[in-house]
Amino acid sequence: MAKAVIVLFLLFFLTANFSFAQTSPKLDATMAFIKSKGIRLNTVTPPPGFTVYYDCDSLLFMKGIFGDTIKIWTPAVDSHQELEDFHGIIENESFGVTQFAKNIDNDGRIIVSSYYQTDFIYRNDSLFEIRNSNPARPGTLIKLFDDYFNKKIDKDTYETRLDSLNKIEESQAVYTPKLIFAKKMFQKGKKVKLPKKLNFERDEIELESQWQENGKTCYLVRINNKVDGQETTYAYAIDQDMKFVYWEGCAGRSSPGGSK
Repeated sequence: MAKAVIVLFLLFFLTANFSFAQTSPKLDATMAFIKSKGIRLNTVTPPPGFTVYYDCDSLLFMKGIFGDTIKIWTPAVDSHQELEDFHGIIENESFGVTQFAKNIDNDGRIIVSSYYQTDFIYRNDSLFEIRNSNPARPGTLIKLFDDYFNKKIDKDTYETRLDSLNKIEESQAVYTPKLIFAKKMFQKGKKVKLPKKLNFERDEIELESQWQENGKTCYLVRINNKVDGQETTYAYAIDQDMKFVYWEGCAGRSSPGGSK
C-alpha cells in the first residue's frame, strides 16, 4: 500500500510539472508583455471624482460623490483573454480606467475585468437607485445569446448586433430614480412592497440585516423582483452615512460579508 501511495504521488508530481512545463512559455510571454507595458494588475486610474477601494477579498470598487448623487463602479464581467487578443484590449479608452487586467492564469491567459456604473440619489435620508425604465426587450438579447452560443452566428456578427442593441437601448433610455431605502421604511416589518410612484419596478425591499459597526448603524438591504417570471435579487450593504461597508475597505469588519 505504501509503495502504491508513493507511486501515485510521484505520478501526480511528474504530471503537474509536465503540465507546468507545457504552459510556462505562454505564461512567461504574458508576464514579459505585462512588464514591458508597465501594466499593474488589479489596479486602475479612476475617473475624475472617484476613489478606489478594495474589499477584504481584494475586489476593486470605485465610488464618487457629486452633490446628492452617488456613483459607483462594480464588476460587470470577467473574461479570459489570450495574449494576442489582449493587445487590442489595451488600446480601448476604458482600459486602465473601468477595464483592467485583474490577474494572469497559469496558462498565460489574462483575466480582464470590465466594470459598469450605477448611480444613486441620496436625499432627505432616502436612497434612490437610478435605473433605465425603458430597457430593451430581454427576449431580443436572449435570442442573440442563444444564436451565438449555438453557433448560428459567428463572433463578429454577435458583437456587431450586440453593439447595435446597446446603442439603440442607450438612445431610448429613460433614467428614473426608484426608492430602495429610507431609514424609517421598515417600521411595520422587514419587507416592504413599494407603490409604483416611488419605485417604478415595484420592487420588494427587504431589510435583511441591521447591526452596529464602528459606531454606525449598518443595513443590508435586498431588492427582490420578478422579470419574465424569473426571480431577481441583489443587495447593498450601507451604513447611516451611505458608506458601502462591504466594499469600502474591510478594516474593523465585524459582520459577515455581503454583496450586491
